Amino acid sequence: EAAIDGIPASSVNEVLLDVPITAHILGGAGIADTPHGGVIDPYHRVFGHPGLHVVDGAAIGSNLGVNPSLTITAMAERAVAMWPNKGEPDPRPPLGAPYRRIAPVPAITPALPPGVPIGFRRREA
Repeated sequence: EAAIDGIPASSVNEVLLDVPITAHILGGAGIADTPHGGVIDPYHRVFGHPGLHVVDGAAIGSNLGVNPSLTITAMAERAVAMWPNKGEPDPRPPLGAPYRRIAPVPAITPALPPGVPIGFRRREA
């Protein structure tokens, strides 16, 4: 409390009605082409900090109006699918370069072997 000069508080519903409230706090690390417009690039890499990625709700620009868990999961899976395997060249353009659509990078040692029923597979068009 003293370190931030704040006062612990709660919502009116929680205090008066004993009804808990939750919120989906999102944003804070906006996606942009340059560090002047956001914190991360379209591949979720943090500008100015090589090797650091943001793959959580901070990358979502505003409240979605629904539970964001599936959107967060989809965005994280998309970002991770473009990470290079250790020792391989990075297919993503350099930080600050224009966005370019790239194919997912096949994992050398996938967490799930091919054919596992629970594994999700991208359907080729």
